[in-house]
Amino acid sequence: MIKIIQYYALLIIFFLPSCREEGVIYNEFFKVDSSTWKHQDNISFNFNISDTTIAYDVYLQFRNTKAYNWSNIFLFSDINYPNLRTRRDTFEFYLTDQKGHWLGNKSGNIIENEFLLFKSTKFPLIGDYVMSIQQAMRDTVLEECVNIGLKLKQS
Repeated sequence: MIKIIQYYALLIIFFLPSCREEGVIYNEFFKVDSSTWKHQDNISFNFNISDTTIAYDVYLQFRNTKAYNWSNIFLFSDINYPNLRTRRDTFEFYLTDQKGHWLGNKSGNIIENEFLLFKSTKFPLIGDYVMSIQQAMRDTVLEECVNIGLKLKQS
């Protein structure tokens, strides 16, 4: 009996690391206070780039409830480079299809979407970067936004 338990424990220890997504160097989520995202709220992510030869895919992760009022979301993205320069981009992402059905992964009342911001991008400088995300909708207060995340994955 002890041998069987040891065998299963060994299998769990062996296969548990394989549950991670390969190539991910950064994956963080920010919890939106009271699920209310105001237009002036900047959500910042700090990450370090140590190799400028590697290309990365950069993803925005967005979790909302089914009570979110819109079918899309507009965002401003600011990347602050180690040399203090900034790059700003504007994005629009669709959260529902044309019939109003939620896209993304659904779990109970929560919908999670992952949107590609930058594909196979190389960061030009070694050092610390800060990426800030700000909602850019006409409605200055978005209700039912649960989490905002950022993921960097080697291409």
